[in-house]
Amino acid sequence: MAVFAPDDNQSRHIRLAIAAIMALAVVVTAGTFVVDPAESVPDPVAYDDTTELGLSSETDAMMAGNATLPRTQVFYSQLQYVVGYNGIGSFVTSLSDGRTERQFGYPLVAYVETFDHQNPDTTSDGLFTATGAGGWTPAEEAHYVVDSDARMPAGEAVIPFRSREAAESFAADHSGTVVDWKSIRNRSFDVDSATTVRSLAPSRWQEANDRIARAERTADRPVSVVVGDDAPTIDAAVEEAPSNTTVVVPEGVYRETVTVNESVTIAGDGARISGDGNGSVVTVRAADVAIRGLRIDGVGNRTRDAEAAPTSKDEAWDANIQNGYGHGDAGIRAIDAPGLVVDDVVIETNASGLLLREGSHAVVRDLRVNGADTWQDGFMGITGMESRVTVTDSRFDGGRDGIYLHRADDSIIRNSTFTDNRYGIHLMFTGDALVADNTARNELFAGITVMTRPSGNAIVGNDVRNSSAGIQSSGTRTYIGYNTLVGNELGFSTSARGSLYEHNVVVDNELGARATTIVPSSRVVANDFVGNENHAAAGAGALRVWADDDRGNYWEGANVGRHSFGERAYRPTSPVDSALHREASAVTVRESPAAVLLDRLRGTVPGARSGSIIDPIPASEPYNPERIGAVTGPDAEREGSIHADWRAELGSLIDEQDTTHENTTNQNTTNRNSARVGDYR
Repeated sequence: MAVFAPDDNQSRHIRLAIAAIMALAVVVTAGTFVVDPAESVPDPVAYDDTTELGLSSETDAMMAGNATLPRTQVFYSQLQYVVGYNGIGSFVTSLSDGRTERQFGYPLVAYVETFDHQNPDTTSDGLFTATGAGGWTPAEEAHYVVDSDARMPAGEAVIPFRSREAAESFAADHSGTVVDWKSIRNRSFDVDSATTVRSLAPSRWQEANDRIARAERTADRPVSVVVGDDAPTIDAAVEEAPSNTTVVVPEGVYRETVTVNESVTIAGDGARISGDGNGSVVTVRAADVAIRGLRIDGVGNRTRDAEAAPTSKDEAWDANIQNGYGHGDAGIRAIDAPGLVVDDVVIETNASGLLLREGSHAVVRDLRVNGADTWQDGFMGITGMESRVTVTDSRFDGGRDGIYLHRADDSIIRNSTFTDNRYGIHLMFTGDALVADNTARNELFAGITVMTRPSGNAIVGNDVRNSSAGIQSSGTRTYIGYNTLVGNELGFSTSARGSLYEHNVVVDNELGARATTIVPSSRVVANDFVGNENHAAAGAGALRVWADDDRGNYWEGANVGRHSFGERAYRPTSPVDSALHREASAVTVRESPAAVLLDRLRGTVPGARSGSIIDPIPASEPYNPERIGAVTGPDAEREGSIHADWRAELGSLIDEQDTTHENTTNQNTTNRNSARVGDYR
């Protein structure tokens, strides 16, 4: 069977160097193994046994039953894990990425999923579909259908077949062309990536502006009923008011609960609605309701429905969350109420402030939620269950989570403040969101956390301090940029796969960053690490290369010693390098002949440093000196929130990319033709 064969001088040097440094292998390559391609070529494994890269589990689940994603599994020479790629294009693109070979070694063999006998076709939406799992065929032996009418959610569809006859049959039915592996290797793929998410962040901000403008038009309605003049209570006034009119609530305290079944605006003027401590105070069951200028208290203490049962054993956790969290008490509870507007509202509660359920998409501006002093005694400032929310200029103090969203894609949270919560912002199963320019302080677990592998989130320009963690985001295709993370136990973790972490200022944390994914697939570049007890740490897995082309990160202490900029890599996980910014004696140890030799030997073995990080070109100066100065200078204690002008910077970057797109595409094609990892031989 043919295997991938490295075809350049560096890769040949790698094979020779492995034999030369076996005496140091226990120290240098602990926790990994090296596959000798001359001894054996591994057989394919069950895809569930691979370490998966590519689309998120949410996308996979969405496609299950009616669409199929061709998959690839790859065995790398210096990696003890089989890597699974969703889609052929994502693997081909990785072959021209220098980081992949440096971190994993070269690919020994790749298998693609072929669909000769799985009734390949397309769905009514044009997605590729097949019955059952396909077989596994070595990539260079398969035949590929391209340019057909079949497509995939994340890019161009390339459909592999074992036999040419099966490929030609599918191509004839779906207007495609049959090509071989060499043609696929030389093909340029427009793979949806974290860079795409970065380019979308400014437009998502503008989308929030548009949603707010529409909400203002919705809320601006003629007055029909004035409480006290035309009706004795708010609830009676709302019931009496015609649709698309405003109920005015004059100053005073109204001891009642309110149910809204019509599309009306409730506009308070120094008015307070005080419930009796049982259940929700305001319940909305109609579309396009607006609630403005009210103060709400007297909310019941039920935070969830303890009797909510899961629909099945497999869905127990998710169902418990949706049925439980979505059925507690709230200051304002919306059920199947799309188009809700909440503006200039203050809620005091030990349960939820605003609860959105069953598609109650909402725009929230200037909301203040004062929660319980102890998070175990409270709940969420906003709970959004399957309901998109746009939040701006709001504040959440105390309680469990400031904002908790569950299956609330396309949500936007910006310009808001979170203090003394468990989590400030907590997203579950929520993708394509923008979390931008928020401030978090004294969060028990994390300022911003994203769980359950969603896709396409942008976390930009936030300021998190004095918390257990700044940003912890799982998922894929996540953009985490221009954040300011100061005085936390952990600045950020690289839990998201296929993601981009850039221009984050990470200052005075106990640990600046932690690499957590076993198979590294993200870029960490142009970040500033200053004054941290430890700049970075890594869990088990292959070497992480934190640089991109000619850019690394700025690490305080990385460039000390007798060498010029760019001559020596920086390893924040090594005992010596990690102490350079704290202990003067570490410089002497780093310059010793033994340390220099060991550095050189380490540099010859790709993928063989388990649990380690390397920046081959650490920056000589910070990328973001103004923000560093703002949080470390003499006035730092008096500084408010620090937010980078990321929209302007990303806008300039996008304009630059647009003008060079054609040249870049041509160059990428050239690069793939001369990629360091060769074709099968």
